[in-house]
Amino acid sequence: MLIHFYRNATMKLEYGGKIFLVDPMFRGKGVVHKLGPTLYPEKPPLIDLPEDGKNIADGIDAVLLTHLHPGHFDQEAADLIPKDLPFFVQNLNDKDLSRKYGMNKTQTIDMTLDTHLDDIRIIRTAGLHGNGKIMHVINTMQNSSGIVLKKEKEKTVFITGDTVYCSGVEAALGYHPDVIIAYLGANQGEGMQLTMGTEDLDKLQAAAPNAKIVAVHMETFENQHLSRQEVRAYAESHNFSDRLIIPENGETVTL
Repeated sequence: MLIHFYRNATMKLEYGGKIFLVDPMFRGKGVVHKLGPTLYPEKPPLIDLPEDGKNIADGIDAVLLTHLHPGHFDQEAADLIPKDLPFFVQNLNDKDLSRKYGMNKTQTIDMTLDTHLDDIRIIRTAGLHGNGKIMHVINTMQNSSGIVLKKEKEKTVFITGDTVYCSGVEAALGYHPDVIIAYLGANQGEGMQLTMGTEDLDKLQAAAPNAKIVAVHMETFENQHLSRQEVRAYAESHNFSDRLIIPENGETVTL
């Protein structure tokens, strides 16, 4: 399988003979209102896409959307994605919203019934988009889901989505993923964590000791205070850097 990583959580997965576009956010640098406490004076995204959005959308077979927060889908992507492609979302709310963007083949990923694209099984897993002191607003936020891809004679892939380490992540590890694409980055200080930090990553790698972990979702939005350098240093000091891949924007990873 190949992962073409672009920025934040936007990537293309070449998997099982199909090309999936994941969490497409195509808007340019500095055009989004700030989402919360920040270390950065600039408006997000803090960086541009490394490639033109039209090229990224070209040749895809389907879209996988973990959730509809601004860093994971936008009008710019909707304008470039063919409207007749399968567009997989986490729930009916996201289905209704994505249809407003013109997506005609939107399909929810059920947590109990099998969802397929040809012979690729697509499984939705539960997530928890925050912990600690920020939990009082989580109930008013749209949560995020993870996605597992399975196909015979292919590696099993788990995309965590925006979540901290939680029971939903532990349940997803029951599918025995060979590759875990972990959404990190959003540490906002004690009690203000929106996605996985280094301690979550340590729990994840310990619970899946045979999996390769691809760390993404960093250095794009102002609330992502955890950097690639910090994650790399943490993995080295905790002896799992040999299983960790941290792609740069525009990098292709072969697994």
